[in-house]
Amino acid sequence: MRQVERTPLGVWAGELSSEVCDRIIEEGKVLAQQIATINKDNNIDSKFRDGKVAWFNKGSWVDRLLSYYANETNNKEWGFNLNNREQPQFTTYNENDFYTWHRDSDIESDIQRKLSVTVQLSDINTYSGGDFKLKTCWGNKDVDLSTVKKRGSIFIFPSFLLHEVTPVSQGTRYSLVQWYSGPPFT
Repeated sequence: MRQVERTPLGVWAGELSSEVCDRIIEEGKVLAQQIATINKDNNIDSKFRDGKVAWFNKGSWVDRLLSYYANETNNKEWGFNLNNREQPQFTTYNENDFYTWHRDSDIESDIQRKLSVTVQLSDINTYSGGDFKLKTCWGNKDVDLSTVKKRGSIFIFPSFLLHEVTPVSQGTRYSLVQWYSGPPFT
């Protein structure tokens, strides 16, 4: 297994076809959209996060698709002990929407998130801004994400790493997010 410090990101660049991305977006738009929240209390804080989310069901084809990539990457890269996953989140970032620096894991939570999965559904030419950024394990340097901007790219990283989505300045950015959890790290 590799160390997170040396390999903070698993990438499947351009893995999903435009047809698959279009289908996910079409199905995601039909789901009940809600204002994006933060932390385990589901607080709304538009200074920290602004956007819309909807949820695909566990067991859906989208959930099974993401599970394959999450498990393959985890087995190859880190070997985290995983025993649960959350519903896939379909995220819509319209103009001025963003999500400031944050971690997906919370030591106060009953769930110990270990892996975060993000899928780039939109073509980068259909929006401006909305850049996904990720810090290294030490938080002092950005990880090179040039390969994940391509539509259909899947990127997987440990949930404790700092990351953000910069404000969208034009257009709409669609993405999928899912989290995988397990017993506390020992």
